Amino acid sequence: MIFLFDRGKAYSYDDLLSSLNDGSTYYPYYKTSDIYAFFVNLIKAIASSRPLVLLDSDTNAMEIDGLDESRINVAESIPPLSCVSMDEVVALVQGSKSEISIFTSGTTGQPKKVVHTVSTLTRSVRIGEKYRDQIWAFAYNPTHMAGLQVFFQAFENQNTLVNVFNQPREYVYQQIQDRAITHISATPTFYRLLLPYEKAYEKVIRVTLGGEKSDQHLYDSIKKIFPNAKINNVYASTEAGTLFAAKGDCFQLPQSMKDKFKVIDGELLIHRSLLGSSSGFQFTDDFYHSGDLIEWVDESAGLFRFKSRKNELINVGGYKVNPDEVETAIMDMEGVQQAMVYGKANSILGNVLCADVVLEPDSELKELDIRKHLGSQLQDYKIPRRIKFAEKITLTRTGKKKRS
Repeated sequence: MIFLFDRGKAYSYDDLLSSLNDGSTYYPYYKTSDIYAFFVNLIKAIASSRPLVLLDSDTNAMEIDGLDESRINVAESIPPLSCVSMDEVVALVQGSKSEISIFTSGTTGQPKKVVHTVSTLTRSVRIGEKYRDQIWAFAYNPTHMAGLQVFFQAFENQNTLVNVFNQPREYVYQQIQDRAITHISATPTFYRLLLPYEKAYEKVIRVTLGGEKSDQHLYDSIKKIFPNAKINNVYASTEAGTLFAAKGDCFQLPQSMKDKFKVIDGELLIHRSLLGSSSGFQFTDDFYHSGDLIEWVDESAGLFRFKSRKNELINVGGYKVNPDEVETAIMDMEGVQQAMVYGKANSILGNVLCADVVLEPDSELKELDIRKHLGSQLQDYKIPRRIKFAEKITLTRTGKKKRS
């Protein structure tokens, strides 16, 4: 059974077992762009119940408070694993006492460290015979929450992972076809980069979106590309892991956990019992301010939609503009593949609203066409003052739109 396909290389579970049993050291602070080496170190540390700090391959020690650069990629001794099977390794991981430190992406401020256990990272993992033959597209950064959750789901069922993170559209489609991928979990931005629709891939049976706001147009496009796939939307955060799943864009508070959530001034608050640990959390009566703004669809039934991140609202002349709303309006236009709306500092207005727009091949849309369309959909202050046509959208380390 193949554990990982990465850039033309295949690593079997036998290779993985051999790598895990080889040597008696691991790296508590590890920076590498080699995803196989990253997974080996991750599993070895967790199976040995050792602490681990996950760092992006391009992490600058200056951007993380308290990070001792001299400890990065310095090995420490551990007893050899000497496991005879992958089942034994999986059991060690499941029973681990490791503390795993991960960092928020830092796109809206200094990266914040959050310490998790295996139990909080694997809250959403499902194990059993019906999960055994899945082949996962790995479309997230492995050092962050979403990537770790996909990894654990695949690893604990000894599935195959196919690394497609930050790869071009043509490569992603080639891997989906050649590796017979069945499951994909990724950001809405990842799926939008697969557009426009050209061909259906019928072996994909599950598509999951998370990390950003999505929309009905995207769901409809995904359904064309993956006609046999069930489409789920998940809500997860670095602080709490996966909390909600949805079909479409409506989430529901679980009845059994209703007392674990509050909504104050439109912001979702999460009880501390559902979080990892961090010195940077701010609580109100044991509830953490998530920074996510929601709107009720049916409050009595606990149904809601996510609107935006609180810190992504853009102040334009005293008005708060939700960039997701403007992006959705732009991407409703035929011929638009992707759009990113952001603010640039302005001494008079606070911010000037800007938009980068990626057109589909052969599209003849002009800036005036976009302005006319937005003028019929939105208030004047929500229409970007500057519209720039771009070849691609700038992404963060985690594969989301980089608005800052």
